[in-house]
Amino acid sequence: MRAKATILFRCLPLLAAAFPVTALAEDPYVEGEVLVTFRPDVPEASARTKMAGRKMRLAETYDRVGAARGKLHGMVRDKSRTTAALIAELKADPSVETAEPNYLRKVSFIRPDDPHFPKLWGLENTGQVANLSAGTSGVDTRFIQAWNLSRTLVSAQDVVVCVADTGVDITHPDLAPNVWTNPGEVPGNDIDDDGNGYVDDVHGYDFAGNTAVMTDSGFHGTHVAGTVAATGKNGQGVIGLQFRAKILPMKLSTDGDHMSTSAIIAACNYAVAQKQRGVNVVAFNASYGGLSSSTAEYNAIAALGNAGIILCAAAGNDATNNDAIPQYPANYSLPNIITVASIDPRNGLSSFSNYGATTVDLAAPGTDIYSTVPLALGGRLSTVTIGSTTHLAAEIEFSGLTPLSGLTRTIHHCGTGEINAAFPPAVSGNIALIQRGNNTFADKATRARAAGAVAVIIYNNVDDTGGWTLGTAGDWLPTLQVTQATGNAILASLPATGNLVNAPHPSVAYRFISGTSMATPHVSAAVAFAARNFPAETMAARISRILDHTTAVPALAGRTIRGGRLDLLKMIDTDNDGLPDWWETERLGGLAQAATDDPDGDGFNNLVEFRSWTDPKSGGSHLAIASVQWSGTDLVLGVPTNVERRYQIEWSDTLTPPWTPLGDPVIGTGGTIQITDPGAHPATPQRFYRLNLLAD
Repeated sequence: MRAKATILFRCLPLLAAAFPVTALAEDPYVEGEVLVTFRPDVPEASARTKMAGRKMRLAETYDRVGAARGKLHGMVRDKSRTTAALIAELKADPSVETAEPNYLRKVSFIRPDDPHFPKLWGLENTGQVANLSAGTSGVDTRFIQAWNLSRTLVSAQDVVVCVADTGVDITHPDLAPNVWTNPGEVPGNDIDDDGNGYVDDVHGYDFAGNTAVMTDSGFHGTHVAGTVAATGKNGQGVIGLQFRAKILPMKLSTDGDHMSTSAIIAACNYAVAQKQRGVNVVAFNASYGGLSSSTAEYNAIAALGNAGIILCAAAGNDATNNDAIPQYPANYSLPNIITVASIDPRNGLSSFSNYGATTVDLAAPGTDIYSTVPLALGGRLSTVTIGSTTHLAAEIEFSGLTPLSGLTRTIHHCGTGEINAAFPPAVSGNIALIQRGNNTFADKATRARAAGAVAVIIYNNVDDTGGWTLGTAGDWLPTLQVTQATGNAILASLPATGNLVNAPHPSVAYRFISGTSMATPHVSAAVAFAARNFPAETMAARISRILDHTTAVPALAGRTIRGGRLDLLKMIDTDNDGLPDWWETERLGGLAQAATDDPDGDGFNNLVEFRSWTDPKSGGSHLAIASVQWSGTDLVLGVPTNVERRYQIEWSDTLTPPWTPLGDPVIGTGGTIQITDPGAHPATPQRFYRLNLLAD
């Protein structure tokens, strides 16, 4: 009996400077609302009294933001007066330090023209075509190489990224597993269980509508969230750049386009509060911007910084110089802001991207970024199934939807549906099959509804396909079109019960979008990646790790502060020796040793020790099957393990493929694990074993 151990390691695969202020057009704002900062000696009760005396209402206060500045911050509302009139009166009040409009920020994105070509070139660029445009190999964030050097940290505290945007579809199967959950809140009981002022904020909050419902008011926020932390290695869709992070959704918009400064400040306030409660919030993604500076917004972002939260801001999509034409929040001169431009797959500054030699820090992939969108905006799964046969269909424009499980009913043929008499009484509560004829599809669907049908299938009367429509949006039945051949096949199968599906489907709920909005979440995810691997680093050190280790890009020279693009591999391996900085620091005491050094003299160099997750300073620590012995009638193998690593023993009778797994993978405990081979017995002439260290 011989044992053999083989090492097989498989893995996955700013600071804005001062700038000249110029006279610019002002952003739109919420009429009748003013953001107010009171002087330090004004308590909240006094402020409310003063506002009431002016027939104004202090509608909101931002306690965490105010505490960071030692001043009361709030929003005054009086819809009977203009914002200009309110500001004029408030500025004359000696208790008020600043009064400014509640500006509306705009999300920063370029709408895509081809949403169905899933290529994440920003994570790995092999020169592939992304949205009909070929890239340049190697122009990416070196995602795979960096994750090969990442910590395992299976049981580590979640790293959380705030996605402050238009909302997030938290039901999207590629996002749901990574949506943050508030441990102090009980879902759906209409009670503020954790006493933070927000009812049922189980998965974040809607600061625009004052509700815990996070439904995306557009698609922008869901797309951003996917780039940050779409679930990885789940066999579907895309993968986020930090797919081990949690997303904290913060809805700021009711129309999918604009967001008020007051909602932004409330979200900042919430993020600080969660951080103070022990939630590991590390980044706040701000894929929005505008032209107007706001003292209140500045102070809110400063409060994030005081709490150790980095705000990643989109530079803007006007192809202009932020040094001359400031964008906010991107241009605030605060030490916790990273401002992000966009590069394209060919290593150029994206045609739409803003830039700034003294105000924009770096660039990240932002052209043709493929990511998640709300399920309701994805494509449709449209089918008719009878027995074991599934027929492909297509929804007629403006068709109603079914559940994903579909509607299972009896199908009744209704001729061409041109007269009411064509619909038999039995179609009520069932599915109408109708042939194309001389009347409109809307007329057919209307008559089917009047007859009590719950869904409609219309089949062609000629051998072609067409983009059919019901004419206008409305409360239509689920109405599908099928070809002439499919219609005849369904007709021939009658009488029959069928299942009709016309539903948004997770497999097609993705889209290409371009913009600095799409570049920014790459950097927010990079902050979370740094926090995963270097959890003890200060915020300033984390920012330096990102900004000091970019890859130089000629097109960015003189257009960004760092002149480079985001590089995850350089972040985690700053001395470029193939070993992650965190491992070298913890296991070797610093970055001085080379990957080929063997400090414990056991024949396994530092690179091998890292890959096998063993101790480079202990000669007895290396990946191996340490013992093989009989225990009664069973053969037992002893494997020294490290905490949280996954191991798999495989066996072969011939030392050649195929190798067969010996049971399920085991999780390391830090001690020796005993693994039994029930298939081995003393009469076996020989059996070989090998030990694999599995990927995270």
